[in-house]
Amino acid sequence: LSDVRDLKAMHCKMQAKYMWKNAVYYERMERYDLAPNEYAQHVSYLCHLAAKGFITPLVSARAPLNMVPSMQKAIEHVDTTYGVCVCTPWVTEIPYENGMPAAET
Repeated sequence: LSDVRDLKAMHCKMQAKYMWKNAVYYERMERYDLAPNEYAQHVSYLCHLAAKGFITPLVSARAPLNMVPSMQKAIEHVDTTYGVCVCTPWVTEIPYENGMPAAET
């Protein structure tokens, strides 16, 4: 069984590979298996760009470390909005909906 996120990822991959001329689909796991050092460089460069504000990833929710289990449960039940769920290493005040961390707006 797959969810909407898998279908969206497959759609984006097909667009990048076959429809768009100036796009490249970056397969993370394949790249990590082929060249882990190069992958580490790419990830650190992306983190650097994000820290400088050049790119802004779509964050659907943030949760502190002590709320990771409930965030994982929310992801598994597709109770999060589209984007990346981020775990913060500090305790924060989080609004809750039905015992789960609420999505950011």
